[in-house]
Amino acid sequence: MFFSIFIRSFFIQAGWNYERLQNLGFAFAIMPALRKIYAPGEKLAAAVLRHLGLFNTQPYMAGFVIGNIVRMEEKLALMPAGGAESGPAAFEKKILEVKAALSSGFAAIGDRIFWGRLKPLTTQVCIVIWALAGFYGWLFTDTVSRVPLPVLFLGPLAGIALYAGGAVYLRWQGLKKGYACGGTASCGLDAVNWPALIRRLSVAGFALSLLIVAGAFGLLLEQNWDGAHKGGLILRAALALGVMALQRIVRKSGRSIFFAMGLILSASAALVIFERSGLHL
Repeated sequence: MFFSIFIRSFFIQAGWNYERLQNLGFAFAIMPALRKIYAPGEKLAAAVLRHLGLFNTQPYMAGFVIGNIVRMEEKLALMPAGGAESGPAAFEKKILEVKAALSSGFAAIGDRIFWGRLKPLTTQVCIVIWALAGFYGWLFTDTVSRVPLPVLFLGPLAGIALYAGGAVYLRWQGLKKGYACGGTASCGLDAVNWPALIRRLSVAGFALSLLIVAGAFGLLLEQNWDGAHKGGLILRAALALGVMALQRIVRKSGRSIFFAMGLILSASAALVIFERSGLHL
């Protein structure tokens, strides 16, 4: 059952629609579990209908929600009849509330991990691998020589492997952990130290950006420098690194990004005035 749900979870976006978003994909993913829990008939139909309401989350994180809801449906099927506040009707309402809460929470976490961190990292990894392999077509587009196909494809394939590996791993682990802790609105939110993971990915992205900028500047310097204006070249390198350092400092201090932009514009204006005054470094 778990493997069938896992495979089906890859199609959660296949039935995306403007009215209820991922509801068809979610119902399709949990169908093997519902068929196992309920016999064909009214209860199975009611369970399917229950999960055709509005649903939307980050698709790679949907396993945490799916596992939780499957476990709750199993509990619901075993519940004896009860009052309005403690019986199956109340638990059905709780299922939908937990589902909505988890979908929002994991949408925010997943967007920051995949859209905000891992997706840019795929390009950065590609460029770093190309640079280490001696292919600089990403920088000198007008002087591209013939590149060995393994080198050409290794860069993007490495980035795709990083991204897809993280997505598949969280799909499977999310399904297992969601099922293990099913029944609460915080299920899975404490399965991983998400802030620490996001912070590590941010640091990795910044380090790769710094490596790419430094490497690109070194390559451009080697190609174009004729030995003159050493001070100006040092200043330009310092400015590029200074802007990246400023962005991190601003983030750490809690200031707005517009504050950093103001500082950069002020420094740029001061340098223009400095150069037009006839002074040179």
